[in-house]
Amino acid sequence: MAGRWGALIVLEGMDRAGKTTQGRKLVAALLQSGHPAELLRFPERSTEIGKLLGSYLEKKKNMEDHTVHLLFSANRWEQVPLIKEKLS
Repeated sequence: MAGRWGALIVLEGMDRAGKTTQGRKLVAALLQSGHPAELLRFPERSTEIGKLLGSYLEKKKNMEDHTVHLLFSANRWEQVPLIKEKLS
C-alpha cells in the first residue's frame, strides 16, 4: 500500500530477560503470516560508539554511569536514518 508506514515494535526488559528470544519469535511469526519484519538489536556494536559500549559491556573498559547512559542514547540516534528507511 503506497504511502503507508511500517510499525516499530519495541521490547524492553532487563538483561537476560529474553528480549532477543521473544523478538526472534515475533519476527518469525510476522514473516510466516506474510508481513515484512526485521529484528534490530541495541547496542549496535558496528559503530564507534557501539564498539565503546561493547568494551564496557564485556568489562574491558570502565566508564562513569552517566557516560554509559549517554553512549547508549547516542548509539540509538545513530540508527535513526536506518530505522526511518525501514519504516518508509
